[in-house]
Amino acid sequence: MKYCILIMDGASGWPLPKHGGKTCLELADSPNLDAMAQEALVGLVGTIPPGMEPGSACACMSVLGYNPAVYYRGRSAIEAKGMDIPIGEGEVVFRCNLVSVRDGKMLSYSAGYISTEEAKALIASLNKNLGSDTLHFYPGVSYRHICKIKGHEDTLSATCTPPHDIPGKPIKEFFPRGPGSNLLKDLMARSEVIL
Repeated sequence: MKYCILIMDGASGWPLPKHGGKTCLELADSPNLDAMAQEALVGLVGTIPPGMEPGSACACMSVLGYNPAVYYRGRSAIEAKGMDIPIGEGEVVFRCNLVSVRDGKMLSYSAGYISTEEAKALIASLNKNLGSDTLHFYPGVSYRHICKIKGHEDTLSATCTPPHDIPGKPIKEFFPRGPGSNLLKDLMARSEVIL
């Protein structure tokens, strides 16, 4: 038997006081969703293991039957697989977001929702200037890309903060830290000069 799992990540939103405490989903005209809900098994499930930071990538692994406490290493490996990027022994991948920074503060986690075409040109420039036999950037969609590094598995131990978590905040306070972070900080500094 085949199943269709519909994950409406973030669709419920927060209650809006100016709309009587209803969410955007409650206010939306959604006849197709309403029809599916009438035929579906609907309920609540805990998808984030204790001690793990709540996030859609972790939750989706649970929904698909993988224990995030065992397998989750961040969303980059999932996205790399979706982009058909091979990951070999001794290679690690990182999500590589193009962002906008002004006066040392995160202006936009999406580089102003940069177009895919413009982003591809920037990623090509990063590859030309920073790429090597052990480091390669892969273009994705809009601001979301992948960086693959070979021979630096220690970078998996670095603590990184997603850019969308720090709008308007000084970025230096959120640079990668801990074991393996020096290479990542160096790449960030060198890419800033190129971009």
